[in-house]
Amino acid sequence: MTPLTRLLGIPLTALGGLLCLRWWLFWRSHYRGRLITHGPYSWVRHPLYASFLLLILGLALLLPSPETLMLTLLSLAVIPLHIRREEEELLRRYGEAYRRYMEKVRWRLIPGVY
Repeated sequence: MTPLTRLLGIPLTALGGLLCLRWWLFWRSHYRGRLITHGPYSWVRHPLYASFLLLILGLALLLPSPETLMLTLLSLAVIPLHIRREEEELLRRYGEAYRRYMEKVRWRLIPGVY
């Protein structure tokens, strides 16, 4: 591990872990079977996946091994596919409300990017 990977890996891992925990606490206290569009959902449509990706990217930098590299690559490949299927289900479940939400919150994972 180099000083640069440590410099990037520690905050990414910590931020990703913290955001995963905060998402879980938020979701647990707010989800009542209805579409949630506030809190972290006002920034990106899939805040848990975004947080998890930060966490695993940080881990891959901190603990470079075949296992963390495989986890990172697999997650980067699978999460976008899962998001597409999940959004199809959310459109079926919430209909026009989810369409309006998609127009309001354009980014799935990374504001300004994707």
